[in-house]
Amino acid sequence: MKSPISKVNRGFALISSTAAVLLSMAVAPGAEEAHVSTVAQSVLDDCDRLAGSPNDNQRNGAFSPVAVGEIDLQAVDSCRIAFNATGNPRFAYQLGRALNQAQEIDEAMTAYQAAVDADYPAAKVNFGMLMGRLGDAEAEFQMYSQAAESGNVLASYNLGVAYRDGLGTAPDAEKALHWFQKAAAAGDDTAAFNIAVIYDEGTLVPADDQTAIAWYDLAAARGNVDAMVNLGIMLETGEGIEPDVQQAAELYAKAAENGDLFGATRLMELQQAGVLAPPSAVAALDEGMRTLVLKDGDIERPASLAREI
Repeated sequence: MKSPISKVNRGFALISSTAAVLLSMAVAPGAEEAHVSTVAQSVLDDCDRLAGSPNDNQRNGAFSPVAVGEIDLQAVDSCRIAFNATGNPRFAYQLGRALNQAQEIDEAMTAYQAAVDADYPAAKVNFGMLMGRLGDAEAEFQMYSQAAESGNVLASYNLGVAYRDGLGTAPDAEKALHWFQKAAAAGDDTAAFNIAVIYDEGTLVPADDQTAIAWYDLAAARGNVDAMVNLGIMLETGEGIEPDVQQAAELYAKAAENGDLFGATRLMELQQAGVLAPPSAVAALDEGMRTLVLKDGDIERPASLAREI
């Protein structure tokens, strides 16, 4: 029997590094060919330092990744110079990110297209999302497919969403789980959360509380707040697990520490009812709960899913 408490389904959608509304498309640029020696290495480094993406497994690892909302607009000039001088598609992709942050959407599309033409996986993810916003779901799906096949984690996640929701392709629950699992195995907490929701809700596959609990637990262990809330609800109500309101309170407290309003509200209600969380809201779960936690490497996948692609 499912809990009467409404669970969270946030994050159960496409993730994208682009946030601006599309205005129009532009023609791909004709970058000027120049020798890298004509550009100071510091300018190339500035582009990588200011606009390297956490979703790009080909970024310059010498610098920390930068979330799209934190890109310094100085990156526009640095990345434009870097790309024009070298023709390196990484700089074109990072230029697209910087232009997107600057609300220069036409130019951002041009930069992304240049990187896509050079077969740069991370750019295909952003370009695919933008094509979807323009109404071309099939092109969106193709971009995610190509990037996922190259090993891009965000593309794997988005491809899972596409198969789940039938975006540019026929819905396919098995393939959706395949790509969510690929992303989760690479450390993506939202993918693990979405797998849990699929088994919890039981609309795409038969409901399986035990599998849902395991995936919620993995996502929560990786810091996913929504998974903390949903796992807390299952513990509080005894859905697929022995009821344990104290552990539910611990999870609500962790969610509340991360700014979740539901977690904070539910924790307060439990405290008022006499169920108190431990002094430390981030106290470790007891040994009984630890047995549920899936560690990296514990995910068993059929041979068909084990191939690196």
